[in-house]
Amino acid sequence: MHASRKWRWLVAAGLLCLAASASALKTDRNQPINIQADHGDFTNDSKANTGTGVYTGHVLITQGSIRITADKAVLHMRNGEIQTADITGSPASFQQQPDSGALVTGTAAEITYKQNSNEVDLSGNAELHQGERLLTADVIRYNTSTEHVVALGGKNSERVHITIPPKAATHTPPA
Repeated sequence: MHASRKWRWLVAAGLLCLAASASALKTDRNQPINIQADHGDFTNDSKANTGTGVYTGHVLITQGSIRITADKAVLHMRNGEIQTADITGSPASFQQQPDSGALVTGTAAEITYKQNSNEVDLSGNAELHQGERLLTADVIRYNTSTEHVVALGGKNSERVHITIPPKAATHTPPA
């Protein structure tokens, strides 16, 4: 197998391991969204049934097991539901408890959530943790329903880095 194919295979396998249980608690979507910030500004267009909320200063957004912290959050609404959320911070962070598996946490300069496609994009010094597993890249995109993860290195020869801890050794007592 060529070296580049082998690397691609290893990276793909690592990403699959990281995403193996990255889907959210099924009950999160049915929970209320709570937003706290130092300042909030919401503009509503009742004819188009859309709105935009801009929240700044110590932003905290929670919904079920989801917890997002940021310096600024811009939420785009349609028909009373968030369509996209653009989160920025130094860094912005999120955490979410999947139905099974370890807590998933992430940090990046920018986090974008797209509700229609269930995609979360982390960009700018992005990190994604699941238990002891760690993925770092300039950009990380994952789909919370399909668990598909894509990571991209940066423009300055930055590379994707994956840390997969060894499987816990099973101790067999001496005979």
